[in-house]
Amino acid sequence: MVLETHTVGPLQENCTLLHDGREAVLIDPGDEAERLLKSLKTKNLKLRAIWLTHAHFDHIGAIAEIRETLGSIPVYLHPNDNVLFENAHLAAQRWEIPFRQPTTKTLELKDNGILEFAGAKIHCLFTPGHAPGHCAFYVPSENFVVAGDALFRGSIGRTDLPLGNHQQLLESIRSKLFTLPDETVVYPGHGPTTTIGFEKQTNPFLL
Repeated sequence: MVLETHTVGPLQENCTLLHDGREAVLIDPGDEAERLLKSLKTKNLKLRAIWLTHAHFDHIGAIAEIRETLGSIPVYLHPNDNVLFENAHLAAQRWEIPFRQPTTKTLELKDNGILEFAGAKIHCLFTPGHAPGHCAFYVPSENFVVAGDALFRGSIGRTDLPLGNHQQLLESIRSKLFTLPDETVVYPGHGPTTTIGFEKQTNPFLL
């Protein structure tokens, strides 16, 4: 499995592309749909699905154009985030950022559910707090987790946004992410990569 990070949009969101040389999954395609589509085309990849860690507008802003171009690509999201998904355009307006509202119905991600791609099992970890339906995607065989906006290098996700919950986020990190092996590489929704072990030892929000 190949992992690529494409940092997109004015909020510099990290969109993750997973592929096996033939098929691909996009995690959190937040903006710059044309650039993401070009990457798929250049590598001759067929997009199989879109997985969302959560539904803030900066993580879903390319969905409408991608599906308009490629057809009815399934979009997976935890149902607790459906209200954010359906109203993302309102949040984008408050930030004065151009945004196309996706109209697709999402398919359900479940806590501890297993997704399969490129011969690997991807564990869906329910990590609410930054958003009520926030999930992370852990791939044990590849030793990485796509953590969305739960955990950053030296920081954690904001909880002052609508439906955020600070204590819930801390509990999610400690119970779902900090129980992963220390050497697990963390791919966050913004900023550089880190590891679980490094954050356990140094993250000031979690000491």
